[in-house]
Amino acid sequence: MARHFVYLTNTRLVSMATRGRSIQQRREFAVSGAGAEEFQRHLATLKSAPTHILTDLAEEDFRLDTVPHVGQGDREAIFARRLAQIYRNTPYRNAVLQGREADGRRDDRVLYTAVTNPEVLRPWVDAIERLKVPLRGIHSSAVFSAALLEELDLEFAHTLLVTITPGDALRQTYFRDGEFKFSRLTPLDFEEGQTLGSLMAEETTRTWQYLDSLRHFGADDRLEVCVIVHPSERAALEPQLRGFAQIQYRVLDIEQVAAKLALKPPPLGSSAEEVLVHLFLMHPVENHYASPEQRRFSSLRSARNAINAVSVAVLATSIAWGGYNLYRVFRSLDADQALTRQVTALNREYDEITRSLPTLGIGGATMRDAVTFYNGSLKPFPLMSDFLAELSEVLLRQPDVRVNQLAWQASDDPKASPLLPPTPAKVAPPVKAVAKAGEPTAPPVPADDAVNPVFAGGRYEVALLEATVRVAPNDFRGALDTVESLASEISKRKGFTAQIVDSPLDTRSSFALQGRLADRDAESMEPRFVLRVVRDRGAPA
Repeated sequence: MARHFVYLTNTRLVSMATRGRSIQQRREFAVSGAGAEEFQRHLATLKSAPTHILTDLAEEDFRLDTVPHVGQGDREAIFARRLAQIYRNTPYRNAVLQGREADGRRDDRVLYTAVTNPEVLRPWVDAIERLKVPLRGIHSSAVFSAALLEELDLEFAHTLLVTITPGDALRQTYFRDGEFKFSRLTPLDFEEGQTLGSLMAEETTRTWQYLDSLRHFGADDRLEVCVIVHPSERAALEPQLRGFAQIQYRVLDIEQVAAKLALKPPPLGSSAEEVLVHLFLMHPVENHYASPEQRRFSSLRSARNAINAVSVAVLATSIAWGGYNLYRVFRSLDADQALTRQVTALNREYDEITRSLPTLGIGGATMRDAVTFYNGSLKPFPLMSDFLAELSEVLLRQPDVRVNQLAWQASDDPKASPLLPPTPAKVAPPVKAVAKAGEPTAPPVPADDAVNPVFAGGRYEVALLEATVRVAPNDFRGALDTVESLASEISKRKGFTAQIVDSPLDTRSSFALQGRLADRDAESMEPRFVLRVVRDRGAPA
């Protein structure tokens, strides 16, 4: 069966048409406007072939987690909720169950993976949609490459698979006991006088140091680094990859790898996309990132093939039955008439099945309204991460301030305020402010009676920041100075204003001061305070 594989990197796209387990045609395109147009023309010649997209992108993110061991339905719900929390800005996300913990509650181990920037896939998926190409799936080549270690008998306790991608980037994927744990992609940017071997040794050592900092290795563990390169580069590469006690290098000839996988002809360079595509033909994997909507033409094609197969079977049965009845026609005219009635009924049933097939599609007005709402409201809507990045730059310059919690919301009302339940102090300060009887302590929170509120445009970002400030015992003046300085620094940033909602020591007339005596003074105290921070996204530069 003919198939079409699209191997996508950040700089190149490789199109490979296969038949059986052989790559029949290979073409390479630049990831640019001209490259996208040329690819679409090429795709039109292969639009009937089932298509797979293999991603090898810098924007792919991988996270490990554990979840309680529950039934499949509950587990899928947990995965969906967790993926929506981690990767809410991309539809290209997936959860891979990896097994169970060996001790304790024996929780399930899970790998969350996503293409964090959907724009890198958009032009290619759009081209596939326009031509109604049957897209079978979008797969992460890093996650899939675990099958390569098994095929090459490279199953070590700690393995780092190093491959070169189209467009000159280095993919490093770490497996522990054959299970995917980490992957990173770095461009092959050579400094003056630097060679491929020295760059590879530097990057793999850096990866080992990072994994070691995460406590992946014991004192006697060794990382087996398996590097796949072309024989023309192997001779220059091997002398520069010197192993030591913690790292052992294994340089694999890509032609020998191809021979072991029965890939003919072998690749002409060191990039491993042809090896991975051939491996996929040997061991297909399930879809990782493509949504059911994006795979609908593939589903329709499968349904059409199934119907055709049923039709052929029905037709074959009809012909066989007709032949049998034709044999009997010489003996009975009634048998011949019965045969005619049966063939007619089968044809009518086939027509009814064909007419009853559902048609899929989206109304133009619905699509237009959805796109308008996305471009006008969702796309420009502020992100909490951008707000926190600005705030963090100021907090880094205040080492004595420790953030307890933060409540954030986007609104069109600059007076809006999110809810922030106070956190009780672990160690109460020696002096605190207490509201006098009958005195209001905080303005009432207005109730939201709107049944169907208007979607906020998010011009204003409002946050309540609860924190503590570490000062010397009884140094409330110093605490107040630090908080006022923090509010002033935040207000200096473009569009930001900050005001103190709860002071470290409230001296207003509506509050009374209470103190307590201790046997000895603590070395420091950490009074609590609350800041209200507002960012006006429409503020002039």
